[in-house]
This record gives sequence, structure tokens and C-alpha cells, in this order.
Amino acid sequence: MAVPAVKIDSLMHVYMLCIALGEEPFGTPERVVSPQVGAAALEHLRELLALCDPACLERNPIRTYEALAETDGPAYCPFAYGYSNYARPGYARHQLTFGGLVRYNGQRLRSTLGGTGLAISAGCRNPEAALAYARYVASPECQRTLYVTSGGQPGHRAAWLDEAANELCAGYFRATLQTLDEAFLRPRYDGYDAFQDQAAELVHAYLREGGNPYTVVERIDAAYRASLQAAQ
Repeated sequence: MAVPAVKIDSLMHVYMLCIALGEEPFGTPERVVSPQVGAAALEHLRELLALCDPACLERNPIRTYEALAETDGPAYCPFAYGYSNYARPGYARHQLTFGGLVRYNGQRLRSTLGGTGLAISAGCRNPEAALAYARYVASPECQRTLYVTSGGQPGHRAAWLDEAANELCAGYFRATLQTLDEAFLRPRYDGYDAFQDQAAELVHAYLREGGNPYTVVERIDAAYRASLQAAQ
């Protein structure tokens, strides 16, 4: 078994486990999550990683999929951010099969959604042309055809439901769409990224070295409050 557990992924896993334990993060400006739920999520994740190769702490999803694609590598990953190319024949040493998230106490886990996007730089010399290109790339027609056939991972829902796109990737898009639909959307306030970096460091240090999970939650909450104050 393999779980991608670099800093940012570990923090996203903690959010996911908090939801599984009954509490959605960031419900109040005073804290990210209650001490009991936060500590339990940290303990669960550390216990799971104890069953994996220690190298998981240094693997992001791509490196995890590379390990899974090897003949003598791990055979299963319970959750990771998806990369559809690994479901394409011939992309890696062995083709991977993707599905929905695993269950906890009979309930499907809810992943954390954030991610990247397409934007135009403030320093762009020809913003009109850049805007036209961005609109073209983001259009459903491009997303479900050229974008996918060129090896891209589309963002438009039309592509995730497209028969031809799914045939290229062994049904990857259709098999994982419910996970996106059910995902928790992480905060987007000015200053969140700095908080995320701090919190990820704290989580990763706990996973590597152990310690008191309640103290880790306290420090994460303190970093969260500071980030909100800085954003005002």
C-alpha cells in the first residue's frame, strides 16, 4: 500500500479525515477544527502511514503513481489526487486503474478540492489575445477533444462525461467524478496559502517524529487565527 504524504498532501488528508470524523474544517474563525477531532485525524493518518513504506512521506501523488506502476512496487493506494495519464495505456510501465474514494465507518470519504487554474498575468502585453486563448482552451469542445488527446487533464465537466475521453483513459474521468462532486472546497481567503504552508509543516513533522497531536492542533489553530488577522 502507498499513500502520498508530502507536506501539502498530508494536510489535505487531515482535512478529509476530520470530515470523516464528523466535523468539516474551518467552521469558525476561532479554530480549524475541534481538538478531539483534529487529534484523532492526525493519529489515524500516522497509524495508516506506519503500514506503508517510509518513502511515502517524501512522495507526492505523481511519485506514488510511479511506484504503483512498477512491477515490484505497491499495488494499492486508498486516496491520492488523480492524474489521468496513468490510466492511459503506454504512459507508464503498467497502466493503473482508478476508482472512487474508500469508506470510513461505511461512509465515503470526502476529498479536499483546491487546485490550480488558467490565468492571465497582470504583465501580459496582449491581454486580449491571451483572453481569447484562455476562453478557447476552457471551452467544452477543446476540453473534451484536443485538450484530452494532447495529454491534458481537463477541467470542464463535459470532458469528464465524454465517451471518447473516457475511452482514452480507461474510464478514469467517469470513475472519479463523484469524488470531485462530493469534495470539500478548501478556503480561498487572502492569506490562506501562507497558513497552509505552516499547517502542512506542523502535520508533516508530527507524522515523521510523533508527539502530542493536541499540541499540533493548537499550533495549527494559532496559525489559522494569525492568518485571518493578517488578511484584515
